[in-house]
Amino acid sequence: MGSGTEPAWREAINHMLHFSFVLKSEIEARIGTELGIGLADHEALSHIRYCDEEIKMSDLADQLVLSRGGVTKLVDRLEESGLVQRLPSADDRRVTIVDITDDGVTTVERSRAVIDEILIERWANRITDEEAALIKELIRRAYHDEDSGFVEE
Repeated sequence: MGSGTEPAWREAINHMLHFSFVLKSEIEARIGTELGIGLADHEALSHIRYCDEEIKMSDLADQLVLSRGGVTKLVDRLEESGLVQRLPSADDRRVTIVDITDDGVTTVERSRAVIDEILIERWANRITDEEAALIKELIRRAYHDEDSGFVEE
């Protein structure tokens, strides 16, 4: 048992969830103020920027766990901001590819730097490499499920 009437596992997950909400809020505020984008925008730009191949709208929706309509609205917003562009697929006229613009590359690199700064200050500077490896292993064990979409590095 934990320190109260809750089992230790519940206290641990509650702390983890609260910390993730605090981090998300801090990240959203900083990249919103400094770059004018949200965390969903950053995630989409990151997927597009660091994908090894062309990324289709449908694949982006799957990777971001969004509906087709949701990803369309997100890409509309990014396109209006000049951060991405839609291109027809060379292989299939029915398929639309999303490509990042030079401004999009600059934005996602700047947002990554801001996020890294926050994560280093609030997380990496406070735990050892061994603790980080243990946390990663525990999350991997809890999250490992064929249908979860969890990707091991």
